[in-house]
Amino acid sequence: MLQSTASAVAPVARTATARAPRTPRRTNEVVSLVTIDITVPGTASTESRRALHTALGDDLRLYVMTIDRANERVTFRAEITARTLDDVISAVTASLARATLGRAVSTMLRRPRQR
Repeated sequence: MLQSTASAVAPVARTATARAPRTPRRTNEVVSLVTIDITVPGTASTESRRALHTALGDDLRLYVMTIDRANERVTFRAEITARTLDDVISAVTASLARATLGRAVSTMLRRPRQR
């Protein structure tokens, strides 16, 4: 049979000490990031770029454009923040009527909260 060898310990009274004020905790916000491939017929990209900027505005974070002269099409791979995949698809199809949508990926990323 086992017996405890610990003696009874009286609780220690804590004294109130002044703590330094906490610095505000830096929090992050979670933002949607959509990456989508958009193909538009033709070899002139100016009109398509303007339509893309008009449709997505400041949420358009980055795009890479490829012009395929042999098949007469322009392909954009665009990254859009702060919008859902459904919002991006509806905005793109409303502004680029002849566009073909390709691979689309929606993820979430953390970024410092704007103050």
